[in-house]
Amino acid sequence: MMRLLTLLLLFGWLAPFSLSAQCKFSVDEVDEFDSTRLVSSLPISIGLLIPSKFETIKGAKIIDQAKLLFSHSESDQDSINSFFLTIAVPEYEYQPIDQGQNVLIALSDSTVVGLYNFPDRGTFDPATNMRLYQHTCIVPVDIFYRLSFTDVEKIRIRYANQKKTIPLSKKQQKELKEAIRCVGEAVGFLPVKP
Repeated sequence: MMRLLTLLLLFGWLAPFSLSAQCKFSVDEVDEFDSTRLVSSLPISIGLLIPSKFETIKGAKIIDQAKLLFSHSESDQDSINSFFLTIAVPEYEYQPIDQGQNVLIALSDSTVVGLYNFPDRGTFDPATNMRLYQHTCIVPVDIFYRLSFTDVEKIRIRYANQKKTIPLSKKQQKELKEAIRCVGEAVGFLPVKP
């Protein structure tokens, strides 16, 4: 009986560590020159599968509609302490991105939140014969906390001459929320303490 109690206590003590041990990051490092710490989730495929402009013997190469990365950057020198949502989207046509609130996220609580993104002119991707655009958006802390417990159902990108809506499956919604939670825990924003 004592052995079972010891095992239960040990498991109870290790349980919080096993949850955070599941988190994997593409980057978790401190820059040696300016002491900026960057923590980034692993990339998440979102949306549907689409045909690219790269032709193979079997037809067009099939690719992800978009990939997403959630990250946090902090620096003691510049007082930078921000969350970022980066969405990489392959496009068939030239679609320059101006700065502003051009990325909207529809949440499961029926609200829509606009995120401020940086300008991008895209780069040519020879693996798809398409232009790859990087939508890097600042996520304010209050929106970060909402995203940590509310699912993102759709993402809309507003270009100058068109709109693109990327739906997230239930699995993709769960992966995104988990990535947000992991980054938040790694930088000390979660769990929320009263």
